[in-house]
Amino acid sequence: MDLSIHAPARSVLRKIARKLNLRLPSRREPGERSPQSQFAPAAVANALYRGILDRAPDPNGLRNLTEQLERGKSIDAAAKELLSSSEFTSTMLKQLIPPHQLPDLVQLYPERYERETTPYGVPMILFKADSDCDFDFMENAIAQHRYYDGIGVWGAKIDLDKRITAALVQGMGATSCLELGCFTGAVISQLEEAGVDVVGLDVSHVAFALAYPNIKNRMVYADLLTARLERRFDAVLAMDIIEHLNPVKFDQYIGAIAALVSAEGYFYLNSPMFGADDVFGEVFGAYVSQWREAGEQQLFRRLDCDALGWPMHGHLVWASPVWWEQQFAAHGLVRDRAVEQAIHARLAPFFADNPARKCLFVLKHQGNTRNAQQVINGIHAALDKVPDLPR
Repeated sequence: MDLSIHAPARSVLRKIARKLNLRLPSRREPGERSPQSQFAPAAVANALYRGILDRAPDPNGLRNLTEQLERGKSIDAAAKELLSSSEFTSTMLKQLIPPHQLPDLVQLYPERYERETTPYGVPMILFKADSDCDFDFMENAIAQHRYYDGIGVWGAKIDLDKRITAALVQGMGATSCLELGCFTGAVISQLEEAGVDVVGLDVSHVAFALAYPNIKNRMVYADLLTARLERRFDAVLAMDIIEHLNPVKFDQYIGAIAALVSAEGYFYLNSPMFGADDVFGEVFGAYVSQWREAGEQQLFRRLDCDALGWPMHGHLVWASPVWWEQQFAAHGLVRDRAVEQAIHARLAPFFADNPARKCLFVLKHQGNTRNAQQVINGIHAALDKVPDLPR
């Protein structure tokens, strides 16, 4: 593998190398052959995460970036992608907004946690959700300490990721769209400008403070179960949001979603799912022993947490794609696999660099009579108009 270090990434890598006590190859003199990094791909991936995002890589992130480097991705490209990521953008926003201080739950409630090491050798702190009351406890803690008033990983800027999401909604032929957890409205802002009737839900005060001006009055501060929308939408969108809901109320939430999707509409879902799927494969492995023991049809009852005991990114739902699909099917929402497969085929280059986006469902009511090929054609036409989308 050629891991030559080019000029744009050299300063970043020198900082990272110093932090990890690694030795970078010296600068090439005129006429010399291009140097190659002496680091293993995993070491480079680890250094990039720590130096740019200022954190240890999660197991799946480390695996995905390592595989990309092994396939020949340059360090320059890897560094640039991390620097342009929503997580890095949110890190910059944190410097502008006073940090949101959260209590140390591990110290306060040590009996609620256990420790484990992943197959990749990464130590974990796991919240034990052996009963429904345990999920209620964590949901209440998140609400009490206003966890979502902090800046998360769902970025505020309109980047390629947000443009693709908006294009998918338009490609489905939607004239109205509800986004759950819209944050500052980066997606629905674009849709509103395109003439789509939009509504956004969020429970973060920061979201409303930083909302795009053209959709601020289209945003509703409410939970899905407390919002009084009393209408249906051609498209309901949930990007990295459903996994934040309390599993104890999941049946109610899905029932509410089903009632919001029009008879000929779609629910587009992107959430982390752990295990293999027949459409998108395995993006995130089952790296916790309890998950493997539970199997595909059970909700996982160990929550991967940060050092303070808060579930990673506030996620309360950890389960396999099989479990997710069953929950929606119970409310008459079924996957349109033909549309999903077409999206994966068209966005394969983008998904290669953004593997988490592969965990998607396109759901519809069982009685939906839309022609799948017409929907696919519309999606292709909309994506063809997205600037900078790799083909």
